[in-house]
Amino acid sequence: MRPLVACALTACTVGCRAPATTTVPLLRAAGVPVTVVTSPAVPLEVVTHTVGTEVPDPLPVEGAAVSYADVEPALGHAIGSAVVPWAKQHRAQRPDGWRLQVDLIAGHADYDDGRLTVTFSVRATLRARADNDYLAQADAHCIETGRVDPRQGATVVYTCMTRLGRDLAGWLGSVEP
Repeated sequence: MRPLVACALTACTVGCRAPATTTVPLLRAAGVPVTVVTSPAVPLEVVTHTVGTEVPDPLPVEGAAVSYADVEPALGHAIGSAVVPWAKQHRAQRPDGWRLQVDLIAGHADYDDGRLTVTFSVRATLRARADNDYLAQADAHCIETGRVDPRQGATVVYTCMTRLGRDLAGWLGSVEP
């Protein structure tokens, strides 16, 4: 009976392993996400920061052996490219520029029934670059879903990120620079 138990344990150990995870580097998989807007050089610094351990990088896809790397820098590019027009329009009001800190406070990716769903939540804080004066703060959230294999899911991730960029650009339109 002992050899049979040992055989059963060995079979379970070999056959019960989780599949290897494929990590998709977002910046290499689909390039840098750029929200389509005019993009002249303006005095706006966008800094992304992941808060706590809520959003690991690489971000695992629940329900698939895939994860997405480069989440924070990809988010910075998506938001930075969207908010440039606001900074250009208000450049004369604050010649030293601004710092927009974007804290990634939540993120999740899920693959179920052939559908990839990605969600992100951010908190953006606008400060004057010269004296670090607080100017405004906002939260933004996105959810994006697509029928795509998670290994080709970078476009779903980027669509969610560019939506955050557009939402924050709209919010900046209501802020007194």
